[in-house]
Amino acid sequence: MWLVKNFLVIIYSLIIAVISLIIYPFDYRYRISGPLLKIWANAVLIIWGVKVDTYGKENINRSSGKIYISNHLSYLDIFVQLAKIPDNLRMIYKKEINRIPLLGLAMMATGFIPIDRKNIRSAYKSLDKAAEKIKKGISVVIYPEGTRSKDGKTGEFKRGMFVLADKSQAEIIPVSLSGTRELMPPGTLRVKSGKVNMVIGEAVKYRKDKNLLNDLRNIIIKNIK
Repeated sequence: MWLVKNFLVIIYSLIIAVISLIIYPFDYRYRISGPLLKIWANAVLIIWGVKVDTYGKENINRSSGKIYISNHLSYLDIFVQLAKIPDNLRMIYKKEINRIPLLGLAMMATGFIPIDRKNIRSAYKSLDKAAEKIKKGISVVIYPEGTRSKDGKTGEFKRGMFVLADKSQAEIIPVSLSGTRELMPPGTLRVKSGKVNMVIGEAVKYRKDKNLLNDLRNIIIKNIK
C-alpha cells in the first residue's frame, strides 16, 4: 500500500513541478508558487495519512520575512513545515538535489535556495540570496543541526544560521517537531500514517550574542510535545 501512496506522491509532485516551471515567468515575488506549495505539501500529507497538530500560529507576524529554525528528525519535516507553517516559506537545500531531473529546476523556480556546503564562497553567496528573499518578505527554514538527528535527540546547533540572521536582520522563530521520525524513520522512504506535533514558538530578535544559539536550542527542546 505504501508503494502505491509513494507512486501517487511522485506523479502528483511531477505535475506540480511542471506547473511551477510554467508559472515562473509570471510569479512576481513568488505569490503564486507560495500557495501552490502549500496545496502540494498538504495533499502529500493527506495521501500519506499524516495529520499535524499545530500550536502557536498566533506567534507569526506575516508582514515580513523571517527565519524559522527547527529540530530535524526526518525528511517528513520538510513536508510538514511547508504545509502547516502559515507563511510564504522556502528552504535552503543541498545543491546536489539539482542533479535530479525537473525537481532541481522546479525548486529554483519556486524560490528555494541551493547551497554548496563544500564551497565556503559559494555557500556565502547562497546565504546572500536567502537574505535578499527574506528582505522581500519570503521566510526561510533552517535546520541548524545540519542534518537529521541520528537518535531522535536534538543535536548541537551550528553557527551558520547566524550568518543569515546577521545579513537579513530578520526575527527568528523556533519550531519544535515530534512524531516525524516515527512515521518516516531514517533510511526508508516508507511513510506510516499517524500524527505529528509542531509547536511554533515566540519570535526572538536577532542579537550578536554567543548565548543566543543555546537559548534557541533550549526553547526548541522545551517546546517539544
